[in-house]
Amino acid sequence: MEFIKNPYKIMGQFREDTSVFWDEINGLYFFTRYEDVRTIQSTKTFGTTFNHIEGFEEELSETDIPLTFVGYKRSDKYATYDNFWKSEEFSLLNLEGQLHKELRGLVAKAFLPRSVQQLVPYMEEKSNDLFEKNKGTEFDMLKDYAQPYSVSIIGKLLGVPESDHLKFLDWSHKIVKMYDFEVTAENANNAEEAAKQFIEYTQNLLDKRRKHPEDDMITRLSQVSEDNNYLTDDQIICTVILLLNAGHEATVNTLGNGLHALLTLDQSFDEIKKEAEDINDIVEELIRYDSPLQFFQRYALEDVEIGGHNISKGSKVAILLGSANRDPRVFENPDQINFKREMKDHSSWGGGIHFCIGTHLARLELGVSFNHILEKQFSLIEEPSRTGAFGIRGFKNLLVSA
Repeated sequence: MEFIKNPYKIMGQFREDTSVFWDEINGLYFFTRYEDVRTIQSTKTFGTTFNHIEGFEEELSETDIPLTFVGYKRSDKYATYDNFWKSEEFSLLNLEGQLHKELRGLVAKAFLPRSVQQLVPYMEEKSNDLFEKNKGTEFDMLKDYAQPYSVSIIGKLLGVPESDHLKFLDWSHKIVKMYDFEVTAENANNAEEAAKQFIEYTQNLLDKRRKHPEDDMITRLSQVSEDNNYLTDDQIICTVILLLNAGHEATVNTLGNGLHALLTLDQSFDEIKKEAEDINDIVEELIRYDSPLQFFQRYALEDVEIGGHNISKGSKVAILLGSANRDPRVFENPDQINFKREMKDHSSWGGGIHFCIGTHLARLELGVSFNHILEKQFSLIEEPSRTGAFGIRGFKNLLVSA
């Protein structure tokens, strides 16, 4: 549990002693240094799958590469969880090649910066309301503020009635537990049931929007086209689930990790506001310092040398984002928070064709929130405990007084 509490010291030792190391249990190479991580994120030599390459699976089956390397759409262990995998089938995080290009292009046309910018007054109002509700009390920054704030914004964007936001919150919590290295049978079963309910709910909402369009993203996803090609129902449903899970969980954990980091600084909030020229400087530095997402997995789509190591075609790799963001070769004094840091190109937004499609929403959402946070005075009631997960890094709760 010491590693979960603070993984950066151990990752730093790996980064200096062996920039690439082999994990026999999970059958993959770990990359720890910024240059290698960014290369894997941005190059087409690595992908989330190889289903888009004709004959690749057959080619690998004839080699000595263990089956654990092979990029099947479903992992062997959870292959029977049909609804979970249906919710992942057309996730932009899991696609490559022409299908990814076409789907991302259509989603981007529906995910307009204008529609996101229009949400700012709602963000301001929701954030203020939640802080006013908890003013003068001891409260959990995650449960009482970050979670309802984040899920309400995603819900507003998509066009989900506010009365159903708590359903979204519950489904998201259960589904994202499938994304870590180790998943218990209980968590897998909960994720499967949550995915089933989420799919059914989104299908019903999509059917309603086709009959009665509104000014929301589900309506736009149902209408957007390119060369007379439209998104299928399954593609829309997977996109909605991705936007909730990726957007909500990352925002909540950035707020929790970020506020905790701010409260451990030997600076007042007024001093922090004077130091930072722009709220985005604070947002980017806090994400770099304690990333809400610590790793991604990829497959080598061809034989490649990276970080001085020869990686065979079909090999599975993991990129350690938190380690890359603390690499002293790139970030001066990386274990310190510096809101005037010139180098802001951290790895937490992803890269290449998988650069986070919701970055413009997340930056606005976090900017509004941290602006409000820095206007107040918070005290940490007790040192919080981590959730125990490594991949999605966050706290169980964050008890503060205001």
